[in-house]
Amino acid sequence: MQWDKLRTFYYVAKFESFTKTAQHLNISQSAISRQIIELEYRLGHKLFKRLPRGLALTRHGQLLFQNTEKMFVYSELALTQIQNEQLEPHGELNVGANVGLVDTWLYMIIPDFLKHYPKINLSIFSKDGHLDVESLEVHVALQPYMQNQPELIQNLLMTWNRRLYASKEYLKEYGVPKKVEDLEQHRLIGFGPEKIHLFNNINWHLQLNSHKSKVYKPYISANSLRALFHLGNSGFGIISFSQESPLLKDSQLVEILPEIAGPSFDIYFTYPMQLKGIKKIEVLEKYLQAYVKDHHKKYISSDAIVKPTQ
Repeated sequence: MQWDKLRTFYYVAKFESFTKTAQHLNISQSAISRQIIELEYRLGHKLFKRLPRGLALTRHGQLLFQNTEKMFVYSELALTQIQNEQLEPHGELNVGANVGLVDTWLYMIIPDFLKHYPKINLSIFSKDGHLDVESLEVHVALQPYMQNQPELIQNLLMTWNRRLYASKEYLKEYGVPKKVEDLEQHRLIGFGPEKIHLFNNINWHLQLNSHKSKVYKPYISANSLRALFHLGNSGFGIISFSQESPLLKDSQLVEILPEIAGPSFDIYFTYPMQLKGIKKIEVLEKYLQAYVKDHHKKYISSDAIVKPTQ
């Protein structure tokens, strides 16, 4: 069996989709379909069941995937270790994070990092859910802490703090809220549907009232933090946003009700224990730590592995 076909099979099984695999590998769906058919012919068994909502592995497909996944992980690990022998950080580095974190923070920081390390081939993967770092879905994940994962190195990188913001244009037209009760007369912008977001209580501001059971109906909802930013910046209403986002620097948004603190989200720099000592991962972590220390209003040191209080 050829490795290229097994690699294609691995991603089709992981994504449960020819379309997503084609996008990830940058090859046509017809080429992927052809490779899977040839692999099934070679093995003499069907590997996938076609379902209304995608693909599912057959019993023989599951057996092949279990072993192919091990081959994939060890081949990626070997390549990374060989590249680490270079004097300068070098080679592919796959970084994954929550969609909102990528859109409102990471993409603005990475260009300067690449200027310092031009031999690193960086790939950024966004996903609203925990990333499978152990099987090298990505080399590094920026995500909440994962309990009972001793095979992972999880260093606290930063804490994002939610605050309330509105544009100068909006406040000029609708007035500045002086107390929590004033929000009932304002246009609140919400994240929806909330359940698709990785962090809990992202719509905390819709419940800021004396009646704890009451939830304000948002004037507008969007399931993208960048879209929420643009709606707020354009004067459509009040948003909940992380005060650490570099998007705020050149925006028209100003903080309102500063005495009210929203939820905080801890984000960890996570990677497999097998990749400890890899230069390209070390330089990325140090670069992000330095950025957080220099630019964020609140900084928590991440020199050591920090675990949340049980």
